[in-house]
Amino acid sequence: MFRIAALTLTLSFTLLHTATCHAANPMPPATDGDKERIRAIVKEVLREYAAVMSNKQAGGTEAKDMLGNLVQDNATFMRTHRASHFKPFMDGQHPRATVVTCADSRVHTHALDTTPDGDLFMIRNIGNQLATAEGSVEYGVHHLHTPLLLFMGHSACGAIKAAAGDYAAESPAIRRELDTIQIPKGEPGLSSIRLNVNNQVRDAMAKFESEVMTGRLTVVGAIYDFRNDMRQGQGRLNIINVNGETDPAAIARLELMQDLEKPAPKGKAKAAPAAHH
Repeated sequence: MFRIAALTLTLSFTLLHTATCHAANPMPPATDGDKERIRAIVKEVLREYAAVMSNKQAGGTEAKDMLGNLVQDNATFMRTHRASHFKPFMDGQHPRATVVTCADSRVHTHALDTTPDGDLFMIRNIGNQLATAEGSVEYGVHHLHTPLLLFMGHSACGAIKAAAGDYAAESPAIRRELDTIQIPKGEPGLSSIRLNVNNQVRDAMAKFESEVMTGRLTVVGAIYDFRNDMRQGQGRLNIINVNGETDPAAIARLELMQDLEKPAPKGKAKAAPAAHH
């Protein structure tokens, strides 16, 4: 607290000196050096204040508890994963899928891949969009050469609810991300979740047309349904779009979809990723 008081006093004297100088002689204005010194003092005051307040506010305790959970779980992970686990991806990555999903805390890789390390190039944002993560998606397709690009929406999506309503009061940063979700106003439910996923597939197919047309890339849209809104089972990954095909019967007939749910032979490991040139 004494340090914060000292910094605040220093800032006050600096501002008073600057104001006095300007009052006596309005010209010239404050130099860049004066402005930079004031900015540095303000930043230091705010940093010290945040450090002190973090121990006083309830959020500080909650953050500490959560950080403790993360550290403990990481320690468990280290104990249960030997060096052989990391060897395949220590010096590079060769993921088999680029996955664009929502930042929602209820949506995580364990729902679709029990061993995602080195397997999934994950991209998360508000509303599982291409538009707000185009560079990351392009990196997955063009540089990592993933043969599968998956856009995964989910039930009870807050981004869809927000985009379907009035979000004018949100911050500019949030508004920019919601602006690119093209769904009807007043329709925050499953139909808009589905529409948004289909829109992402459409836009991705246009962007990566060459890869899709030559068979190097398959673009898939899916909905992770942890509420069973689609009545296909709670927690199911429902495939609703394959390269622009949205008719369920037609999707079911695709060779890509055959035997997907057939259990793999016991003990069979994942196929090794192909080398990319």
